[in-house]
Amino acid sequence: MGEKELIKKLSHLKQIKPREEWIVLVRQRLFEQEAQPMPAPLQKERFWDMLQGIGRFIRFMVKYAERPAIVIPLLALIVAGGAIGKGVLESLPGDTLYPLRSAVEQVSLRLSDVEERPFLEFDLAQQRLSDLKMVAERNSLKNLPAAIQEFEANASKVSEGFLQIVENQPEMALQASRQIVQLQKEKSEVEQILGTKIGEEQEEEIKDTIRILVEYEVAYLETRSLLEEQELLLENVKILIEEGDYEAALETIWTLSQER
Repeated sequence: MGEKELIKKLSHLKQIKPREEWIVLVRQRLFEQEAQPMPAPLQKERFWDMLQGIGRFIRFMVKYAERPAIVIPLLALIVAGGAIGKGVLESLPGDTLYPLRSAVEQVSLRLSDVEERPFLEFDLAQQRLSDLKMVAERNSLKNLPAAIQEFEANASKVSEGFLQIVENQPEMALQASRQIVQLQKEKSEVEQILGTKIGEEQEEEIKDTIRILVEYEVAYLETRSLLEEQELLLENVKILIEEGDYEAALETIWTLSQER
């Protein structure tokens, strides 16, 4: 197209007058765009900030609440709300809404301090065991495989966390061991309902960690000046160790530690 022909076509376009209804339509579209709020930038980042805020709230509640496992499901109700929140709270492994409940519970773990995490794992393990007990009592075969799998997965994390406490936070180990032993007792009750053993591999790991803790405590006590009654308790601990009953030895150490 030559230069003269292009100028001629442009001059022709200037003479074209838009129809009135076209002008009204364009003006309406422009006002609609102005009225619409601009999309908030960095939505993912803002959502993550919200999760971090929730996580800080959970850590605060965990630090001061007597039962952190009660606080965590409460968060599910806050996040989901209404009937859905109730469904999330009441969901069990294998249910449709359970992945949402599990995801919410994991928020506090991912945002917690390294020192806090093993204790949160203990509370979650008790919650998983409570779920499994409910499934067993209801004889819900649909939920049973998922409930056992969820408990064993969490129990494995508990055994790892317990070993970390014994190795890195020995001053907190006795407190943690109480939760471990209580968890083992509750597990035995669930096994009686099911009529079978669960989490045998994790149980062996926990027993091995209890052995390490008992040996550590005995070595520590032997360096201390003990009263006559404490000396007798320590001798009793050593007898239980020779018999291989480390859980009973641990319970005796609890008694001894209260008399220090």
